[in-house]
Amino acid sequence: MNPKVFGWQHLTFLAIFVVFMIVSLVLIKMFAKSEKSKLIVVKVVAVLLFAFILWNRISIVISENDWTRIVPDSFCGMGSLVLSLACLFGKRDNNVLHFVFYVAVVGGFLTLIYPDFVGQNPSFLYQNTISGLLHHGFSFYLCVLLLLVGWFTPNYKKWANVVIGFMAFITIGTFEMSVFGYDNAFYINKPILSGTPLTVWLIAVIFMAVYALFFVCYELIKKKIRKHKEVVKEK
Repeated sequence: MNPKVFGWQHLTFLAIFVVFMIVSLVLIKMFAKSEKSKLIVVKVVAVLLFAFILWNRISIVISENDWTRIVPDSFCGMGSLVLSLACLFGKRDNNVLHFVFYVAVVGGFLTLIYPDFVGQNPSFLYQNTISGLLHHGFSFYLCVLLLLVGWFTPNYKKWANVVIGFMAFITIGTFEMSVFGYDNAFYINKPILSGTPLTVWLIAVIFMAVYALFFVCYELIKKKIRKHKEVVKEK
């Protein structure tokens, strides 16, 4: 029987990953005090993420016998690739992060919870499956790490980066369908969930609405924290 979402293999992987994530982040918070040590940690995790997304793409190339599949054709896959490169070669809080962070944190978290691809093979350790889980997991992990060490700070004034990044991904998807002959890329032609209207165009509207709501809440919380600190100082 093939593995299932919320089956024992999936839940075991999830439990191990959550424990690893919590323990490692606590240790990083405790011991990575200097800017140099924080930089090293970010770069190491970025290298791991790059290795996992590369492993995943090579596995897909081999299984489908199609070298064009080396290029990610989904928001999660391209998000993992761009996030790893932005952390490896970009500076703290660089402009690329102000788009790809949101793609990676949402895509990584949702896929960890509901990896619909785990049943593609009888073995949970099938190359495409396990590499897919790892790149999604470490994509989410790296996003949390960036917040923890102060390498990324959400900023609504960078909203244009989201629009530019989105259009870049759609352009890549259009190229993949036009040149490589992909049937679908970045959910341009087909929905993310069969039988629903969730193509990229509706997803983009939902994403921007959630993005706006997030920043309304984020700015309100920041304002309350700032006022609380001012009150404490006055006392």
